[in-house]
Amino acid sequence: MPATTIDTRAVDAAHARVRADPSIQFDFPWRAVEAQQQTPEWLRNLAAAIDRFFRALGPFWQVVFWILVALIVAVLVVSFFPPLRDWVRNLLSPRKDEVVEAEWRPAPAAARALLEEAEALAAAGRFEAAVQLLLHRSIEDIEAWRRGIVRPARTARDLAAEPAIPDRARAVFARLVALTERGIFARRPLGPADWTDARDAYRAFAL
Repeated sequence: MPATTIDTRAVDAAHARVRADPSIQFDFPWRAVEAQQQTPEWLRNLAAAIDRFFRALGPFWQVVFWILVALIVAVLVVSFFPPLRDWVRNLLSPRKDEVVEAEWRPAPAAARALLEEAEALAAAGRFEAAVQLLLHRSIEDIEAWRRGIVRPARTARDLAAEPAIPDRARAVFARLVALTERGIFARRPLGPADWTDARDAYRAFAL
C-alpha cells in the first residue's frame, strides 16, 4: 500500500478558512486571564522578620523545639493513660478530699437548735418525725453546701451513696436514711432506742 502524503499547503489553507469563519468562536474575552498578584509588602516584611527572629535564636531554638515536643508528648500520654492522669491531678491538687470533708459540717449553733427541736418531737413519742427532721435538715445542709448534688430525681438513698459527700458525713446520713425508710416502708415504728441511735450519730458528727 503506497504511503499517503499530506499536502501541508492544503492543510494550512483549510485551517485559515476555518479561522476566518466568523460563525466559529475561538476567543473567550470574558475569561481574561488574571495577572498573578504579587505578595503584599507587609506579608514579605513579616516573613522576613520571622526568619530573622529564628536565625537570631540559633542553637537555642533547637532546645525550645525539643522542649515543646516533649511537652506535647507528655500531654498526649497523660490524656490517654487514666492512672497517670489521676496521679497528675492528685499531685497538682493535694489533700483535696480532706478539704472537701471539712467543708460540710453544720454550724454548732444550728446543730444544737435542730437537736432541741428533734428532742421535743421524741419526747412526745414522735420518734419517726424526730429522725425525719434530722434527715430533711441534713438534705438542706447538703444542698447549701454543694449545689447540684440534691436534684428532684434523686432519692435520699441516692444521696447516701453520693461519693462527693465525705465518708464520715455519708455514714451518718446513710444511718438516718435507713431508720427513716424502716419506719415508712417496713411499717416498723421507731422506738426510743432508734431515736437515741440517730441522735447520738448526728451529735457526734455535727458537734
